[in-house]
Amino acid sequence: MSTSLLTAKTRIALPDSAALIKQAAAFYREHDCEVTGDGDQTRISVSIGHIQLSSTETTLEVEVGAKTEVDVIQMKSAIISILQGAAPDADLDCRWTGAGKSNGKLPNFCELKVGEITDLSPHMRRVRLHASNLDAYDTGSIHVRLLIPPRGQKNPQWPTLADNGMPVWPSGENTIEQRVYTIRAIDAKAGWIDVDFVMHGDNGPGSAFAMHASPGDLVAMTGPLGTALPEADWMLFAGDETALPAIGRYLAEMPDHVSGHAIIEVGSKSDVISIPTNSQIQVEWLFRDDRQPVVRSLIQDAIRSVEMPDARDRIYCWAGVEQGDYKPVHTYWSKELGLDRDRCLAMTFWRKTGR
Repeated sequence: MSTSLLTAKTRIALPDSAALIKQAAAFYREHDCEVTGDGDQTRISVSIGHIQLSSTETTLEVEVGAKTEVDVIQMKSAIISILQGAAPDADLDCRWTGAGKSNGKLPNFCELKVGEITDLSPHMRRVRLHASNLDAYDTGSIHVRLLIPPRGQKNPQWPTLADNGMPVWPSGENTIEQRVYTIRAIDAKAGWIDVDFVMHGDNGPGSAFAMHASPGDLVAMTGPLGTALPEADWMLFAGDETALPAIGRYLAEMPDHVSGHAIIEVGSKSDVISIPTNSQIQVEWLFRDDRQPVVRSLIQDAIRSVEMPDARDRIYCWAGVEQGDYKPVHTYWSKELGLDRDRCLAMTFWRKTGR
């Protein structure tokens, strides 16, 4: 990866930093990131930049690099969060030098007001959210972190950013819930975004927010997250309801020359919604209530049934699936079909409980 334009550095007092570096490296390898070096000097390449971790007897030295100030801030928060998860008792208080200076707000923090609410199907609701500063979100990165305040709170207490790059979250009656959602559509000039919510009652903060939302309610977001799709002539999209907003957004913006397949798993035919596209991509719906026999899972079997073009350098495969399907789909594409990381991406969009 080429040298990043903007970098920030910090030094953390840690006596066993080499072991911590190995844990961080293992986390990023598991998420299909390129990791080079050993436990003392490790470089991690992610979609928006790089992380350099260096160990001495008493300290951990960290460098993050990215192309924009916002991405640098996000990288700081990400690596400190991962280190904190690997060593919850460690003192990770630190100060950064270089790029990504913060004003105390989360990256691209934006407060939004609920507007029009539309039911697309029995289990999918679209909420239009209004704000005046949406230019940073009008990009190929289509996911955001939605910040959901307690129900009925008129003046939410939003999180701030500490000097070490970590968010400081309100607690108690001011607790903010955060979940990743897709911007289904955006008009930055008009000042609105559409977010589609899978509706399953009060089970989960996102569904509960959408179920009880009224015009004028406040939420917030940070981001955007993810990267733009690469150019390709043939594409395969696969996912269930949770991935449907992303697949719909991608198909809506797909050039007309692109062909391929979009495989969408939902509960029943009543959950089918319109997905306009100018492309030649064929949309296939899978229904869980059909009770058809499966070998692996409904979505895995459908993905494996698709005949891939021979020109592998001009295809792209994308999946947003339940955690149990993630690794088999990723392994099928990367190991069995031999697609490199630039030609395929599988992500966990949700996780079954009770495992």
